[in-house]
Amino acid sequence: MMDTRFSSALQIIITVAVNERNNIRSTSDTLAAKLDAKPSLVRKLAAPLMQKNILVSSEGYQGGYRLGRSASAIYLSEIYLAVTPDKKIWGTREDIPAECFVSSNMNEWSAKLSKKAEQALLGLLEEKSVEDAISELATIDGGKCPVGRAIAP
Repeated sequence: MMDTRFSSALQIIITVAVNERNNIRSTSDTLAAKLDAKPSLVRKLAAPLMQKNILVSSEGYQGGYRLGRSASAIYLSEIYLAVTPDKKIWGTREDIPAECFVSSNMNEWSAKLSKKAEQALLGLLEEKSVEDAISELATIDGGKCPVGRAIAP
């Protein structure tokens, strides 16, 4: 099964950033609607993001989420590491009997390859801020979707 924690957290953070620019409140309910998910998923993903000061929340009638820092100071690698601390890009099967050259060495080789792939991914994500993501999304959109209206609840 595909792990969607990072992509969902990324959408939450970018939505909160764009909402802030447009003075739109971001609640668990409004963010969940944009993810086609339950508010409990938003709260579950928000918890580690708040621990890393990527998101902050306030309670009450005017409560909701906002960025813990500016969009240009939050890097995609931070979001990835916050919501997938235990996740490897892929795992190895340790239950395979070591009966030949391949099966005897596959786990070690695959673990090394996975580590290199993870480092490459983190390197890419370290180069992109939330601000960069917003700019790239706006370029892809080409003005088809007004930013404020696209995000509003």
